[in-house]
Amino acid sequence: MNFEKLTIENLLNLYKRNEISFKEVITQQIQSIKKIDHKIFSLVNFDEEEYITLANNHNVKLQTKNLIKNIPVAVKDLIDIKNLKTEANSKYLTNNVAKKDAVIVQKLKSNGAFLGLKTNTHEFAYGAVTPPTKNPWDINKIPGGSSGGSAAAVASGISICALGTDTAGSIREPSALCSVVGLKPTTNLLSLEGIVPLAWSLDVVGPIAKTVTDCAILFSGLGSNFEIQENVQKKDEYKLGILSEYFESIDTDIKKLFEKSLEMLNEKFQCIESKSWNVQEIISTIFLILTAESAAFLSQPIKNFEDRFGGDVKQYVQMGESFSAVDYINAQRARNIITTHVDKLFENFDFLITPAHIIPPPSPDNDVVYIAGKEEPRDINLIKPLVLASLCGYPAISVPFIFQKDKPNFSIQIIAKRGDDFKLLNFGKLIESEFSLKYHYPTGV
Repeated sequence: MNFEKLTIENLLNLYKRNEISFKEVITQQIQSIKKIDHKIFSLVNFDEEEYITLANNHNVKLQTKNLIKNIPVAVKDLIDIKNLKTEANSKYLTNNVAKKDAVIVQKLKSNGAFLGLKTNTHEFAYGAVTPPTKNPWDINKIPGGSSGGSAAAVASGISICALGTDTAGSIREPSALCSVVGLKPTTNLLSLEGIVPLAWSLDVVGPIAKTVTDCAILFSGLGSNFEIQENVQKKDEYKLGILSEYFESIDTDIKKLFEKSLEMLNEKFQCIESKSWNVQEIISTIFLILTAESAAFLSQPIKNFEDRFGGDVKQYVQMGESFSAVDYINAQRARNIITTHVDKLFENFDFLITPAHIIPPPSPDNDVVYIAGKEEPRDINLIKPLVLASLCGYPAISVPFIFQKDKPNFSIQIIAKRGDDFKLLNFGKLIESEFSLKYHYPTGV
């Protein structure tokens, strides 16, 4: 068995046939961590002896029918695991030991999952780079952020699956850049208690995995209402709204891959071009809300302990402080107007389709990228196709769709209406089956 290429689905079958024990899984995982993570730096505070002790204390015989039983899950270092550090990649939280599990961690544990591995995040989830984590496909490129540690750990195979958080694309962007699957659930569907906040009206927690099927299995362990469909039946009447605004200002090679993806989708489903809302207005609205809410949380700590925060966090918080209450209220009003308008698209479409990324994985050394010969800000363009779902609260999933050997892979984003998380995952499984999508192991490690 090659641990790095193991999926949840594979492992469940091995458990079912008694071909491997939980202890053997952990032993092989540790070997993979030793072999790989010194190249990509996806984990934080990993201690082999501590991890083995936690695994030895895990109740392998817990009575649960959930498919997440005895599956090791890595957790972004914003999420509390009792007696482990939660530091959010910030000097401000150095040696901050969690006194209890986050609610979402409690839920996974109650369903039999094993959690003892923490993954790197951009400081306070406030960025798209996640230093010093590398992209397993090319260690000279970024893994995305802020859940870059979780995406890199899953892509490299040192973790079978992981949890991330998403405020403006922070699960889907690194998942796309690292060629794994990432789900942003409906806003407010899952508890955020025990998770370091960034912007409370936008934050969500969700799964990252190697396949849509694995993502669905992990999601089922996060709540009690989702039943995985073994075989999703295709409906000929599926209507997909292709959001045409994302054809503009997109990397030339990525645009070709997006167009190829749409050709493939159109062979199986009814694809109709449509528009949602002006992208720049969406970005400016979510940016104001995000920075203002983060300032409410971080302003005082930064005033008291300025030297313990990175420059980008301080810069964004300073921007948030500059907005008035009227500015914030007007942004929330704009959010409602945009959401009401985009909601109407779901009267005509089952799902909306966009690229999950409009540029290939960029270098960490430059904060600008070139799109069609024009200089553009890197981080804004990393999240550009993702912020609509965050602003409006829609569930959205990033799915690796076109694999090209030794070239950037391409992921599509599928968006569903609020509350349709289960339908979204089942449609994702259908896409996975119809196009024979599978996990590809990265060449960079």
